[in-house]
Amino acid sequence: MRPLGAGARIAPGYVVAAHLRRGHDLDVYEVWSEERDCPCVAKTPRPDRLASRPVRARLRAEGRALLSLAHPNLVRAYELVERPRPTLVLETLEGETLAHLAGRRRLAAADVAELGLQLCSAVAYLHRHGLLHLDLKPSNVVCDRGLARLLDLSVARAPGRCPAGWGTPGYLAPEQARGGRVDERTDVWGLGAVLASAATGEPPVRQPSRRLPRTLAQAIAAALDPDPRGRPALAQLRSSLLAAV
Repeated sequence: MRPLGAGARIAPGYVVAAHLRRGHDLDVYEVWSEERDCPCVAKTPRPDRLASRPVRARLRAEGRALLSLAHPNLVRAYELVERPRPTLVLETLEGETLAHLAGRRRLAAADVAELGLQLCSAVAYLHRHGLLHLDLKPSNVVCDRGLARLLDLSVARAPGRCPAGWGTPGYLAPEQARGGRVDERTDVWGLGAVLASAATGEPPVRQPSRRLPRTLAQAIAAALDPDPRGRPALAQLRSSLLAAV
């Protein structure tokens, strides 16, 4: 089924401006908020997934989580609308995704370390509120004038066992890929993957191919240890990145 067209009313007070992308379960739109008089982003189940209870439940869980959280490196949610369809309304972010940015040019080592510090802050905040992000990847980070913002809590969950492949292929920690127990160090692996990609412009590998300052290279390699027990805790990773800055 086709996505909603420009001018359609996706929810009370929100008019579709453009369809941005279609994922496996969700459509993402640029919408105009009549109340706020500004553009916003709206996520809603695809028409063919609207009847799926798990899809609706994950969207509601993401909305409730974001509405309860506030952090400068985390996208803000404005509203979770239930009718006529579950719709999560988010702020529109300026800047570009890290995936797009790293595709154009490799970040300087100091910028990679600074990016890591900001993401560590956001992820630590999520952990203090009982959530693992579990989908850390360059396309879920928006960068604007030195500020990094983390997106998408659609697969976030509490520590514990998770289904095999829970997250995005290519950015799964080994325990996510095989379907094991996940905890805070699973997100440490995700942070290492994001930083490796930012530093090299390539998919994450254990040892970045680009020559990096030793402290930064060691921090990334440690975060990407296949064994969760060998990875640093988030606070240790942050200390290493501070030393790299």
